[in-house]
Amino acid sequence: MNSRSSFLRFALLISVSIVCISARVIAQPKVPDDEMKAYQLIDTATDAAGKAKAAADAVKKYPKSPLRRTAALKISDQIHEITDGEQKVVLAQQFKSIFDSPDEEEMIMPVLLVGYADAKKPDDAFSNGSTYLGQHPDSVGVLIELMFIATDQAKQKNGKFVAQGEQFGTHGAELIEANKKPASMDDATWKEYRDLLPRVYQSLGILGMVKGDNAAIQARMTRASELDPKDPLNFLFLATAINNDYQQAAKRYQGMPDGADREAQLKKVFALLDRLIEADAHFLALSDGNAQLANVRQQEMQYLETNYKFRHEGKTDGMQQLIDKYKAAPAKPKDPFAIP
Repeated sequence: MNSRSSFLRFALLISVSIVCISARVIAQPKVPDDEMKAYQLIDTATDAAGKAKAAADAVKKYPKSPLRRTAALKISDQIHEITDGEQKVVLAQQFKSIFDSPDEEEMIMPVLLVGYADAKKPDDAFSNGSTYLGQHPDSVGVLIELMFIATDQAKQKNGKFVAQGEQFGTHGAELIEANKKPASMDDATWKEYRDLLPRVYQSLGILGMVKGDNAAIQARMTRASELDPKDPLNFLFLATAINNDYQQAAKRYQGMPDGADREAQLKKVFALLDRLIEADAHFLALSDGNAQLANVRQQEMQYLETNYKFRHEGKTDGMQQLIDKYKAAPAKPKDPFAIP
């Protein structure tokens, strides 16, 4: 029986970047020339101040223009691409003062939260995000951004936001699974959130690791692997959680007196060990050739060999075949929105 460091896996391997919604190409509706020129001035402005003034002028003069949403989407995307966190926050707040409808606020809120995170101000991100969710509890973008920020902070050994991140992320995942697209969100953006779902579950699993909730980790990593069967990290984290259960079950077995209960416990220990072997084999198959995981692969191979021998009379016959089984082309990711 072996032991492994869950924290070591967590500290070395987690690399959860903040979600980035890509720029969109949006068709321009036909409008009167003066109105069109007013909004085109936003694009031709050469700096942020000029764009802000042009946007404010256009929105003030033509507040109901069909070009307004197009301009808001384009500007919010441009703000999102800014790498300086402080500047991103300033521009996002300026955006809110110009584009002040509820739909536009929901559009910029995730960008504002990313800005706070980039500026190393997670408290501000959660304060603003939580206040917003108090009035808009189903804002998927805000829910998911806060979960990713919580995960990134946990990676930096700051567990202050784990509980909130788990709460927000779980609700966000439920909304995406149920295909409850916010009315203000366009189809292209919603698809990006749908495609992000495997990472949402992986991130939730990581938050479960911080809490030591093995059942939650296994459920979430299993779902993540269903949605993205090619990601080896799902199986690595799954193996960590199964191993925790296995170690606890084995320790309990060793302390039990002979009898039927001890025999039943032994069956539970073996069942967990078999699941651990499968998860490690799956990880090794999917991570083959991944240079970033080379050291971890070496460690996992040792774990697998030790456990496999324990279950197969000291032999490794069939172990490589088990790994190779998972190297075959993986099944197509499950679409949570497909009609049965």
